[in-house]
Amino acid sequence: MQDPANLNVYAAVLHHVGLSLQAEQVFCSIVTEMKFMPAFRDDPHLQTVHKENYETSYHRNTAAGNLRRLLTGAFAEEDMLVLMTIECFVEAKAHDLAAEQALRAIPATTESQQHWLRAAERWHMRRRRELSRAKRILRSHVSAETWQKGVALAE
Repeated sequence: MQDPANLNVYAAVLHHVGLSLQAEQVFCSIVTEMKFMPAFRDDPHLQTVHKENYETSYHRNTAAGNLRRLLTGAFAEEDMLVLMTIECFVEAKAHDLAAEQALRAIPATTESQQHWLRAAERWHMRRRRELSRAKRILRSHVSAETWQKGVALAE
């Protein structure tokens, strides 16, 4: 049986991953809609953002699944699930940064285009901020050695 203190930590981490996923959903919706707008349709940077979103979504969803399994005890090997969650945080952050760089490279020549890019950036920053909060909580709960093992899975 798992330590109740661990369950509280995993629940807190999952809460922030969930908020990050909600922001991710809105961000993906915005940039997908932008793909259908003549001003953005053929922009290679927007294509990069869209490609990176597949990765960011995968890693956030996998982290959420890991945490749900930790909370329910469903086929849970606690140590491995924690390491996999750390790996997901590292991978998601790397793809978030690639998406952010591409998003900032998209040109906007009109106020309407700037509005779309600002909206996308706000949701992108929200998804990053919530994932960072989740990461900080988990990192404060595990040993430095465990954290490094999880990071190494991403390399």
